[in-house]
Amino acid sequence: MATSADVNMLKEEPFTENFADLLTCTICLETFKQPKCLPCLHTFYETCISTYIVSTVKEVKPRGFKCPVCRRHVPIGDSAETPDKWARNLPGNHFVVSMIDWRAMNKAENLCNACSIESITQKAISWCTICEEAYCDACERHHKKYKMTRNHKIVLIKDIIEATSSLNICSFVACDEHPDKTIEIYCKDHSRPCCTVCATVHHRKCEYVVNIDKAVSGVKESTKAKELMKKLKETSKN
Repeated sequence: MATSADVNMLKEEPFTENFADLLTCTICLETFKQPKCLPCLHTFYETCISTYIVSTVKEVKPRGFKCPVCRRHVPIGDSAETPDKWARNLPGNHFVVSMIDWRAMNKAENLCNACSIESITQKAISWCTICEEAYCDACERHHKKYKMTRNHKIVLIKDIIEATSSLNICSFVACDEHPDKTIEIYCKDHSRPCCTVCATVHHRKCEYVVNIDKAVSGVKESTKAKELMKKLKETSKN
């Protein structure tokens, strides 16, 4: 669960330009879209890492590829799919997605994106995690009327900014395969977060499938998490 202290830190540091590199793909140098994470934790835009894999993997029966940054081997195993499909199955970096959403809301100064198209200045009250846009009350109602967007996850901006103790950052993250669903389940067998639909379809035979809240409990107090937070603060200071 994200606490007020965590969010205050995010508001003070990641939204600054010092953190722009963390939200930028090192291949195309653009802000992440569909960020995919490798086991070494290096993250890339899905299209970029897919192009890289196709251009570097030349074996007849490839078993993996090397990270473009650290050159660590990324095993694919016995996947029957061709290299051009590997990137699609890499886990998404949901933390990066959340940081990008928060930065976008901060830069937008909480103004309605739909109204701004018609040069109208209207204060936004909600945020669509699928469209990644802020809406005023009227535009939010219209957004919920259309068939294509009625099931999108809408959250109140004040809830994200205030970040009460009950705020779960995963509740704002959409499933890669089912954009209208949010992350609620974690499969320990595959080390992958997913929605309830994925859990039913792809992980029904897995032994260790738990609620996402249970999966993240105690993570912040772990030694690795504390070391990571220390490194992030040192990087920001530098």
